[in-house]
Amino acid sequence: MAHLPQTDPLHFTGARADAPTPPDTPNGPPPLVSVIVPVWNDAERLDECLRALDAQTYPGIEVIVVDNGSTEPVGQVVARHSRARLVREARPGSYAARNAGLAHARGEVFAFTDADCIPGPDWVEKGAARLGRGGGRSVVAGRIEVFPSAPLRPNAVEQYEAHFALAQGEFVRRYKFGATANLFAPREAFDRAGLFLAELKSGGDLEWGRRAAASGFVVEYAEEVCVRHPARSSLSQLYSKIVRVTGGLHDLKRMKGRAYVEFDRRLLAELLPPVRAIARTLRAPSPRRKRDRFKVCAVMLFVRYVGAFEKLRLAFPKLWKRHTTAR
Repeated sequence: MAHLPQTDPLHFTGARADAPTPPDTPNGPPPLVSVIVPVWNDAERLDECLRALDAQTYPGIEVIVVDNGSTEPVGQVVARHSRARLVREARPGSYAARNAGLAHARGEVFAFTDADCIPGPDWVEKGAARLGRGGGRSVVAGRIEVFPSAPLRPNAVEQYEAHFALAQGEFVRRYKFGATANLFAPREAFDRAGLFLAELKSGGDLEWGRRAAASGFVVEYAEEVCVRHPARSSLSQLYSKIVRVTGGLHDLKRMKGRAYVEFDRRLLAELLPPVRAIARTLRAPSPRRKRDRFKVCAVMLFVRYVGAFEKLRLAFPKLWKRHTTAR
C-alpha cells in the first residue's frame, strides 16, 4: 500500500459513497464512527478488544484493525468479528499504522484505541455524544482505567501504574493532548491538522494534539468515555516504556526544535528526589497497607531516575560513549 504524505491533510470531507449507513435515530442519522486499532502481535488481547467493540451500544460503527507486521494470527482473530476488517501496514510504528487506518476510514468521526484496551459497552456512544457537544471543533480524550492482572493481589509495579500511568486528565490539562488509547476526533481535525508523524515510535499523539490545537480544535477530557488498560507488571516492562517514551520526546525535540525543549528543562529537578509525591503517596488511603505504599514509592524513584538517566544519555551521546568505552 502506498504511504500517505505524513503532513498532508486527507483531502476528503464527506464519508465515502460505499460507507455503511447507520440506522436513523429520533434526531436523524448518527455519524458513522471509524474505530482504528493498530496491532503488533497480541492476538489474544486483540480478540478481547474486538469482543468489546462488538458489544457497543452505538449503532453505526466500523472497526479497522491495522496489522503492523504481526507474526501471530491477527487476521484469523479479525475474521471472527463482523464489525472488523483488516488493513496491513508494513512500515513499523503505531502511528504509521494509525495513518493506514485513517486512509481506509469511511466515517465522519474517528475513534482510536489500542489492541490491549477494553472499551466499555457505551464507549463509542458517549465519545460521539461528547464530541457532538463540541460543535465540530473539539477533540475528546477519554479516561483510561489501568487495572492489574490480579485485582486482589496487585504487585508494586501494577499499583504504581494504577495510580500514575496514562493520566489522561493530566495530559489534557498540562499538555493539551490525549493519548491514542482513548481518543475521538472529527474527520475535519485530520483534514486541517494532517496525519500523525509516522516516524515517531512514541509521542505522536502529543505532537498531533498540538497541531490540532493550532488548527483551532479544543482538546477536552471526558471522564465518562472510558476504556480499561492492563497495567504493566514488571520493572523490565516499565523500563522499556520509559526508554520508548523518553526516546520519542527526544526525537520530537530533534525534529521540531525549541517547541519541545520544555521537556528537557525539568531535568535538573528530576535528579532530585520527588519528596512531595512520596509524601502524598505515603499519606494516601490506597494502597491500603503502608508497606505497599513504600513499594510504590520505590517504583516511583525507579521511574524518575531511569527517565532522567535516559534523557542524559540521549542529550550527551558522545560523553556516554566515552564513559562506556573507558569501563
